[in-house]
Amino acid sequence: MSGEFTQPTRLRWSSVTTLKWLASASLAVILFPAVPPTALRAEAHCPGNVVSIRPRFVGHAFILVPVMLNNSGPYEFVVDTGAQLTMIDRELAAEVHPERLGATHVTGVGIYADAEYGQLEVLQAGTYSTTKPLVLIQDLGWVRKIDRNIRGVLGENFLEHFDLLIDYSHRILCLDDTKQMQRQVRGIRVALASPPFPERNLPFREPLIVPVNVRDVADQPLLLELDSGIDVPVLFKSGVQSPAVSFIGTSQSHRNAGEIRQAFAVLPRWDIQIGSHTLHQITFMTPVAVDKDVPVKPEVDGVLPTSLFRSAFVSYADHFAVLEP
Repeated sequence: MSGEFTQPTRLRWSSVTTLKWLASASLAVILFPAVPPTALRAEAHCPGNVVSIRPRFVGHAFILVPVMLNNSGPYEFVVDTGAQLTMIDRELAAEVHPERLGATHVTGVGIYADAEYGQLEVLQAGTYSTTKPLVLIQDLGWVRKIDRNIRGVLGENFLEHFDLLIDYSHRILCLDDTKQMQRQVRGIRVALASPPFPERNLPFREPLIVPVNVRDVADQPLLLELDSGIDVPVLFKSGVQSPAVSFIGTSQSHRNAGEIRQAFAVLPRWDIQIGSHTLHQITFMTPVAVDKDVPVKPEVDGVLPTSLFRSAFVSYADHFAVLEP
């Protein structure tokens, strides 16, 4: 495989790359309800007697789990359902020595950066592992602004092998490759939608997309990516701008990002409906003017954080999600 990725290619980047530090450092004005203390029960367990992973939460949204790479570690990784590939910092790559496979470009909202493909022998989180996974090797200084102990991002090419439950109210994370857990999970199953341009994701996993009705914005459901690696809802869709937006500021320029800067603004609060659930007065952000053209065409209308919910269950194999407000 060493010659397979020698030419630079473009890869969709998770929203983690654009808003992680901005959301955690600059968006204190956007507050989500705290989990009631009574919900934080001791010794909570995963449904179906699945072995739980005890993550470390940074704030309410960001989920850090211990990960072993090539039998070395553990290292703390952010769990990100919006990242196509697992990412590791260049300094960590120097420690675990993945096979180098060639150069690539990654793009996101306001971001364009160089990276490398690599391949590990084994990647393990909790009792679950995958062999020969691809990884992106790049400078992750923008992620480490959240927490200096973060060494990487655990992406879809690992998570897609399992059913996934993120239980914010009990602060546990569950993975399951037996389907025992989904038999126990209660709630409305929301079918995942296909992206309008599926060929853009080849040969990688399609994003987790849920149809969301946003009142006063669109006559038909918007396609929002379900993302555990961001704590602020975002709309990309043109025409959503409002005279009532409040300016937030520009994201920090990154050394490998071609000095592209992106500004974001706060949109008015809207009620949104997902399946039979209605969430009231949700604040979205939207990208506004940039220093130069941004080399990305969003294939979805926006991003919806999983942290808006008490719990989020995703079945990658069966293409549905169960979201509990």
